[in-house]
Amino acid sequence: MNKSIATACAVAASSIWSPASAEYSAEVTLGYENLDSNFSGEDLYLGGVTVYTRTLDYLGKTPYDEAPFFNQVGHVDLVYGLATGFGDDLDSYGLAYTHQNAESPHGFTAAYFTTDAIDSFDSYLVGYNYFLKQGFSVGAEVSMADIADDRAWSYGLNSKRMFSLQNDRWLVLDGGFGWSNDGDDGDWTLNALATYYHTARTGLGIGTTTTDRFADYDTVLSATHYVRPNLALNVSYNHSFIKNANDSDGISLGGKFRF
Repeated sequence: MNKSIATACAVAASSIWSPASAEYSAEVTLGYENLDSNFSGEDLYLGGVTVYTRTLDYLGKTPYDEAPFFNQVGHVDLVYGLATGFGDDLDSYGLAYTHQNAESPHGFTAAYFTTDAIDSFDSYLVGYNYFLKQGFSVGAEVSMADIADDRAWSYGLNSKRMFSLQNDRWLVLDGGFGWSNDGDDGDWTLNALATYYHTARTGLGIGTTTTDRFADYDTVLSATHYVRPNLALNVSYNHSFIKNANDSDGISLGGKFRF
C-alpha cells in the first residue's frame, strides 16, 4: 500500500469519526519499511488491529502513546506483514493477548507468530509482568520456535518505567536481557529503548538491540507525533552494524488511528 494513500485515508477517517471525548476501544496501525533507505529493493508492509479489553482514555498525566501501559489496559493484537523483493512475496501473521488491569499488579501475555519466510515456522510466547507501581513493571518471558519440528527455546527478563518530569514531560525506559538456545553455544541478546516526550503528543526515541552474542547491533532513531488525539504519525531511521557482513540502514514510516 502506498504510504501517501494510507495517510490520506487515515486523515479522512479521522475527520469523519473523530470522537467527542478521548475514549477509545480499538486502534488500527499501518507501516512501511525499506532496508535500503532509498525506497527500492526489499520492502516490508505492516498492518495491525488492536482491540482494548476496556475503554482507553488519556486521563491522568501520561503521553498518548503510553496510555495503555500507564493505565494498565489489556488488549488483543492482530498483525500482518508482507515482505516483497525476495523473489516471492512473504507473509507473516501474529496474534497476541495481554491481560492487565489497574486493580491488580499482575499482567500476563500470550502470543503466536508464523511466517512463510521459513518453511514450517511457528513461534509461541508466554510472559508475566508485575507492576511495582503505576508506570513501572518488571517481567519475564519464555518463547519456543518450532522450525520444521526442530525446537529452539528463548528466555528473557524485561522492565519498563515511565518517569514524570517537570512541565508535563516524560522519559520512558524500556529494555530486556535474554538468552536463546540455538543448539550450539546459545545466543545472548540485549535490547534497550529510551523515549523522551516533550509533550503528551510528541515522542523522540533512541534504542538498540544486540544479537549474535553481542557482535551485531541494530540501532533506531524514531519520532512520533499525534496530529490529533486519535491520529499519530511516526518515522524512524534504522542502522544495523553487522559483524562479518556489510552494514545496512533503512527508513520506516507509519501511522496509528484510534477509535
